[in-house]
Amino acid sequence: MAKRIADKELTDRNWDQEEESEEAGIFSIASEDVLKSRPIKKAKRRNLGTQADSGGTFKGFKGFSLCGAGSGGAGGSAVGFGNGSLFKPLPSLANGSSGLSSTPSFTGFNAASETKTTSGEEKGNEEETEEPPKPVVNEVKEDDAFYSKKCKLFYKKENEFKEKGVGTLHLKQVAQQKTQLLVRADTNLGNILLNILVQSSMPCTRMGKNNVMVVCVPNPPVDEKSPTTPVPMLIRVKTAQDADELHKIIMEKKAA
Repeated sequence: MAKRIADKELTDRNWDQEEESEEAGIFSIASEDVLKSRPIKKAKRRNLGTQADSGGTFKGFKGFSLCGAGSGGAGGSAVGFGNGSLFKPLPSLANGSSGLSSTPSFTGFNAASETKTTSGEEKGNEEETEEPPKPVVNEVKEDDAFYSKKCKLFYKKENEFKEKGVGTLHLKQVAQQKTQLLVRADTNLGNILLNILVQSSMPCTRMGKNNVMVVCVPNPPVDEKSPTTPVPMLIRVKTAQDADELHKIIMEKKAA
């Protein structure tokens, strides 16, 4: 199939039709008489020889030349142009007292790299010395307590003691000469970990190095399924002396 040219529109009716073939033309050389009758014009380049004759922009430049101290002025070598003008090389590009350095030294980046290294080291030192902020806890005070001590509270479940929390134990005098044992958590809310009355029938035992154990019905309960069942509660203080003092006071309040 011949190639369809652009002057004929392609539609759904003629897409499969063969194009009419065209005969290729033949080129012939015109005779001399015909060429003489035809006007032939030749373009002429303007200012063709002006720049070549004058030497162009760099006409006065004849290369670089090294001059001694005598012709270069005060101290050091000077570089001259072919037209006689001189300029003194920069100190950073000179190697010694004469001549130009084949490998000029450039110290511009050294200061930047040293500054960057120093700032990086300072930043690293700041990160090492910086400590995370510690949470500020506003402890709930019990102004009417006659005894207060930091402690950790445990309760016994099955055959082991489980931690109830960390707080402050307070002993307070209440109505009918009773003593209240209150443990508040060391939080901003001061949640109550244990709140009981010291009964004369309440067992109190000194245990281990710095522990005092009491057996009571805990309030709030540690087991919702059996809230009225007595549970051994272990009070751990900082030192053995603190434990002895706490045990002594509880035993005195039981007997009162």
